[in-house]
Amino acid sequence: MGQLRIEHDDQLSSGTCTHCGAPFESVIGVMYEDDDPIAIYRADVFEHFHREPDPRVVLSIAVGDWSDGTDRTDRCSAAIEAWAVGDRIQMAFSDRAGATWQELEVVSWHLTSQEAQAGPLREAFLRLADHIAYQDRRLRRALAPVGPRAQGL
Repeated sequence: MGQLRIEHDDQLSSGTCTHCGAPFESVIGVMYEDDDPIAIYRADVFEHFHREPDPRVVLSIAVGDWSDGTDRTDRCSAAIEAWAVGDRIQMAFSDRAGATWQELEVVSWHLTSQEAQAGPLREAFLRLADHIAYQDRRLRRALAPVGPRAQGL
């Protein structure tokens, strides 16, 4: 495995969850392994997600072949929820995405949480999500440590 790197700008967009009405801000980034693009992601940052009282990030990660001559049928995506518990970040595959890739025409299919959890790309999605959660500075506000340790910061 090569070195992972994130490339992004500071552009923000906003939206509202179609299921619960919660507002969110979205950021987009591209993941590289060494110099090769391997994924694009969208992070929807919620102050409150559905009935959860704490901040949560929904990572929609699209993986597949990004070389010239490929199109969205060569890629798929999965959603992963991330939230802070103490000084760690917890993650779970999710069916509750805040926004979708449909308007960007990046992927042809989205894996359900069960498909992603049981599928051959499970570890790849989790590796990318872990790197994004800890390295994308735009997510720090939502994924900052909580509890007694955070109060002393």
